[in-house]
Amino acid sequence: MKIFFSTVIGLILFSNSFAQQIQLDSLDSQVHQLIKDFDIPGLSIAVVRNDSVIFSKGYGNLEIHKERKVDENTIFGIGSISKSFTALTLGILVDEGKINWDDKVKSYLPYFELYAPYVTNNFTIRDLLTHRSGLKDVSGGTLWYHSDYSREDIIKRLKYLEPVSSFREKPAYQNVMYVVASEIVKTVAGISWDDFLKTRVFDKLKMNNTTSLSTKRESSNNLAQPHIWNEDFEKVAIKQEKGDNLAPGGFIYSSSREMSNYMRLLLNNGVIENDTIVSPKIINEIFKPQIIYPIGGAPFYNEFTSYGFGWFLTPKKGHKIIEHSGGIDGMSANLVMIKDMNIGFVILTNEAEEPATFLLTAKILENLLEDNSYDIYSEVKESRDKNLKQLKTEKKEIEKLKIKDAKPSLEIKKYAGKYTDKMYGDILINYTTSGELEISFSHSTVFKGKLEHWHFDTFKINWNDIRVPDGFLTFNFNSKREILGFSIDQANLLDVDFGELNILKNKN
Repeated sequence: MKIFFSTVIGLILFSNSFAQQIQLDSLDSQVHQLIKDFDIPGLSIAVVRNDSVIFSKGYGNLEIHKERKVDENTIFGIGSISKSFTALTLGILVDEGKINWDDKVKSYLPYFELYAPYVTNNFTIRDLLTHRSGLKDVSGGTLWYHSDYSREDIIKRLKYLEPVSSFREKPAYQNVMYVVASEIVKTVAGISWDDFLKTRVFDKLKMNNTTSLSTKRESSNNLAQPHIWNEDFEKVAIKQEKGDNLAPGGFIYSSSREMSNYMRLLLNNGVIENDTIVSPKIINEIFKPQIIYPIGGAPFYNEFTSYGFGWFLTPKKGHKIIEHSGGIDGMSANLVMIKDMNIGFVILTNEAEEPATFLLTAKILENLLEDNSYDIYSEVKESRDKNLKQLKTEKKEIEKLKIKDAKPSLEIKKYAGKYTDKMYGDILINYTTSGELEISFSHSTVFKGKLEHWHFDTFKINWNDIRVPDGFLTFNFNSKREILGFSIDQANLLDVDFGELNILKNKN
């Protein structure tokens, strides 16, 4: 089924007169169809144009099977859209002459160290914001995901991450580098990045409920709860992780109404209600292509897609589309601006699937740009349903790969011990009183589960937390049949790649 926003968005966006009323009944039916087709618990959307909020509304529920309704003030996780706020805080300091974009990171954070001395000594603030470190995509995810590591702890462990390309050779998306950027703000401003962001951005934009702190987020009485698929492929609510250590790269929470003020600031070159937050020069630099970064194909991206400071930039039919998506456990978001049209919109949802936010984005852009290439609803819906069906069958197919009666090399209890990855730290495998093996990561309570023997020296990991898909663990041996360590084989979890870990058994 296709959804058409021409009735509503067309009246709002194409008319020479803005006196027309928004046809709420029509808009409601279209969004409700999207919610039905993609099982979205809750959604909020806002549209701004010419320094005014012309539409802002919530749909669905804060939590599935509960009556509390989403409205325009409901706060959601904005995910990686948070990166643009970090870029803005640095821009304010550049504006004040306290830092420069091409300053060396080492000048502000002496403990900053990467895989090679040359890279460490020449890494700039500009490099932090443009994903050109030479590391693999979303490297270092195990350091922050549900971990007790502070931002400084994370930075001090980056030296163990291995590169996959030369420094500044090509882009690869990063979260941890925005953590580094936030600590520069802390060093220069003399207060935490969170306090700087609140006083210099949120307070001035009247974003009173927007926050980078989990304690404030969780105290809200209008907080959307994240949702994911359970093992039976049903949407269920989960508890959001704190995320404070990665807030500069992905854990700001806000509402569509308050994000409207943010878009107004950016579209109006750093000014809101006659208050200049940052100069037009800084806004222009933030929105200037810094590195070619064609992350995907049509209709959203093309070979000229680039990255600025916290924003993807794509030329389309004479316009520059400025946008960024965001995804954390059980939340997805998208924010799009077309500066020469002085228009922007944000979509926030409390479920993990991104296609819904992109489809709503596509329909609005289809009308704005009069471009039928964005008419992808049926195609995406069909692909999503097919993929979901395939996931359900894959679970059964895995069982067929199990080799029966393939016994382990050692007694079960001999696999227990302390193991270590030099980047992450200790990982324990305990032999329980019930005669089972249990794995636990020392800094991440989410990574704890039972090991069930599969075949030979491979064990299935039945993680305790619903958001972590079950995987496999295989022990490695030397020629004397002594355990050297183990590797973990499973699908990447959000931005966690277990393949980065080199887990060895402690000798003592």
